[in-house]
Amino acid sequence: MPPLSFFTRHPLINKLLLPVSGAIAFFLFLLLTFPYDVLARRIEVEAERNGAEISIGSLGPAGLGGVRARDVKLHFLPPPGGEAMPDLHFDRLEVSPDLFALLLRRTSFGFALAGYGGTAKGHAALSNDPKLPGLSSLRLEARDLDLQTLPLKDLAGVEASGKLQIKADLASLLPADSAGGAVTVALENGVVTGGSVQGFPMPKTALGRVDLNLLVEKGVAKVERTQARGGDLDADLDGNVSLRPLLSLSQADLHVRFRPSDKWLNDNAMIKGAMGLIQNARQGDGSFIFTFSGPLARMTPRPGR
Repeated sequence: MPPLSFFTRHPLINKLLLPVSGAIAFFLFLLLTFPYDVLARRIEVEAERNGAEISIGSLGPAGLGGVRARDVKLHFLPPPGGEAMPDLHFDRLEVSPDLFALLLRRTSFGFALAGYGGTAKGHAALSNDPKLPGLSSLRLEARDLDLQTLPLKDLAGVEASGKLQIKADLASLLPADSAGGAVTVALENGVVTGGSVQGFPMPKTALGRVDLNLLVEKGVAKVERTQARGGDLDADLDGNVSLRPLLSLSQADLHVRFRPSDKWLNDNAMIKGAMGLIQNARQGDGSFIFTFSGPLARMTPRPGR
């Protein structure tokens, strides 16, 4: 290894030392004096212009060119005639823009967040087509989300608990009819604790382990190897969903096969009586099959496949 005097006496290093030191000092100056409070208020204004209200508790630097926000609350303004989305709240959110993409006039960024009892990280890209705005691609890995803290009742009408793991690799999201990628979801120790589905109150139901696998090809999400095991009922789900620009209007054709345990049926006499009246849904092994079709927001069930 060369002696220290080599780095201080070599003419080329002497020429580079001053500008490099100056660049480092300037970068540190920017980090320490950048008006992050002003930036936070600017983000809040721009979000409102794009149909959302955002509140940022504090904003600061994170890595090279990134920002870290704490106590982030997000409220989506419903479109005219549309349904309201539930509010979101993150304890911490870090965003790091892709500098090379910015040079090419594209918007993409890495992100990491903490909230709802777990963490998530990933990468997202926004469309640069003004006629087709929105998220053009998404990679996401979320771990140990507490299902009980998520706004499930606002989204699906049910209350549940359990630990949720999500992995998504969606290389294309726009336009919706050409979307492609894959999504896997795993729920451990899942329990439905309340709420209602299709207007019927949901009794407490242990789901055990739930695995959901989606393969998205040319705008169609195919449900594969999806099941619930180890709870009050065993269930299998298959079918597909044809995606639309507005997700709630995506057209579903899903088939659910489930077999409740005798104990669960005996504990829920009303449901047991109702199931006994739907003989065309009952199979020889004691399981039941239902088909759910129509837009995701208003699916219509019918007995059988």
